[in-house]
Amino acid sequence: MTWAPAAEMADSESITNNQTAGVDEGGIVKIRGDILVILRRGRLFTVSIADGGMRPIDMIDAYPPDTDGSRSWYDEMLIAGDRVIVIGYSYGRGGTEVNRFRLSEGGQLTFEDAHHLRSNDYYSADNYASRLIGNRLIFYTPLNLFRGEDPLDALPGVKRWDGNPENRVFERITAPDRVYATPAIRRSASETFSTLHSVTSCDVSSPGFDCTATGVIAGPSREFYVSGDSVYLWVSNADPFDRSGTPRYSHIYRLPLGDEAPSAIGARGAPVNQFSFRADSDPDMLNVVVRGGGGSNAMWEPEAPTGTISLIRVPLSEFGDGSSEVRQRYYRHLERNQSTYQFENRFVGDHLIYGHGRANAWRNPPNYSSEPLAYAVPLSGGSIAEFRLGHGVERIEPMGADAIIVGSNLENGLGFSAIELSGGLPNLGDAYVLPAAGQGESRSHAYFYRPDPGSPGGASGTLGLPIARQVQPEYRQLFGSAAAMLFLRRDDRQFSRAGELDAMVQGVVDDGCRASCTDWYGNARPIFLRTRTFALLGYELVEGRMEDGRITEIGRLNYAPAAPAD
Repeated sequence: MTWAPAAEMADSESITNNQTAGVDEGGIVKIRGDILVILRRGRLFTVSIADGGMRPIDMIDAYPPDTDGSRSWYDEMLIAGDRVIVIGYSYGRGGTEVNRFRLSEGGQLTFEDAHHLRSNDYYSADNYASRLIGNRLIFYTPLNLFRGEDPLDALPGVKRWDGNPENRVFERITAPDRVYATPAIRRSASETFSTLHSVTSCDVSSPGFDCTATGVIAGPSREFYVSGDSVYLWVSNADPFDRSGTPRYSHIYRLPLGDEAPSAIGARGAPVNQFSFRADSDPDMLNVVVRGGGGSNAMWEPEAPTGTISLIRVPLSEFGDGSSEVRQRYYRHLERNQSTYQFENRFVGDHLIYGHGRANAWRNPPNYSSEPLAYAVPLSGGSIAEFRLGHGVERIEPMGADAIIVGSNLENGLGFSAIELSGGLPNLGDAYVLPAAGQGESRSHAYFYRPDPGSPGGASGTLGLPIARQVQPEYRQLFGSAAAMLFLRRDDRQFSRAGELDAMVQGVVDDGCRASCTDWYGNARPIFLRTRTFALLGYELVEGRMEDGRITEIGRLNYAPAAPAD
């Protein structure tokens, strides 16, 4: 299987707010040439944007023909060449489902084949299961290990869908010597080491969908991150409900995408999500934000008690067979935060940006200050900047060379605060509050920032984010639909409201949905494509034109399927 580092792939056109340049993440809308491909409610749609227009072309079920998709969820989609790859989980057919479709130059879709990976449900409220680097499709999947089974039956496996729902025979795609366990895990008899964590790599350009896998045996707790050349997997036997005194183990595995052997190192604390990680190549270093206590490994008492937020900066040369731990010299203890609620983190440029706190104080745990705070931590060392915000911390994103923090305020508005990182010492920049609104979606792909051409450090540009209105604050992210796409202008680091492109709710008809009928991954995205600006809002694609800092609607397309016949 051929592979090239992500750095060689990073110049391809992308409309996805990916964590790492050149590492595409499974999403609900992708672009190939002048064709938008949209995954929605168990179907694939193609829309042409050629010649300055918008025209629906094709629609196809996102699952194999002549099958029942009602017990399956299709949430992620990627494009490699003329292939569209849909990722889902099938309770009916079993395992992670990978369906391949051919995309013609004119936008027509044709089902090619389907494969299943042996796994439990991969779904995560924050992370994405799939990544794409060139033609290499990378998955993370967990699999519970049960006593009494043939151990070989638990190894990563794949089967091609042949139309027989009773076929449960998987072809193993790894050998036992590609399944790893650290010495601490091998010495332990704890039943909490109950999960096989698999990283699978498949060549989507090969006719046979060739796959290989690497497995790690550990406890159920995990988080993973994909850099340009490796997959980093944090595994633990942490169980917040276990009071038996069972020793806690956490390890960071580095699984290279090339020919290099896997390596590991012990660690303490636990990351929050994939944004707690970043790998740097100069020097070769892994950065991880961890919090101590709870169900994770305790930090060192009293130096770093429960609740301590720490930054690990460990050289990759320290990784080995997992028998050693990250040394204390590689931990930088930042602060003690008793709350485990509403914590966000993101690496932007040469800084770690993190924050916590909600604006609606009555939702916070007792004895916890509700004042939202944010911090900018220089990775090379030096003083930490603290910022008091006028709104909560719900989202942290890059904005050119700077960062932006988004969250609700006490007046039920949505606040935006810039953290300026490109002008010397970090500085709390301009802020903006949108009245009577909240985020329409919380996933990272719902946000996008396009710097203006030639703007140094992205000091000027346009931001897009779905917003929801007329929904109680505590329900916005769970039930609030993305009623509109907000666009903010940033001109010389000053915010101004450019306007919204709204969804049209009148005349909505039944789409006859048969599979994946809940938008777990959201249904709205800002799309900045060359010189054009779009808002994907459910079954509508709305185009806007930006003039003099204001956006106005210039076109609208409803690509919804026809209502089913009575």
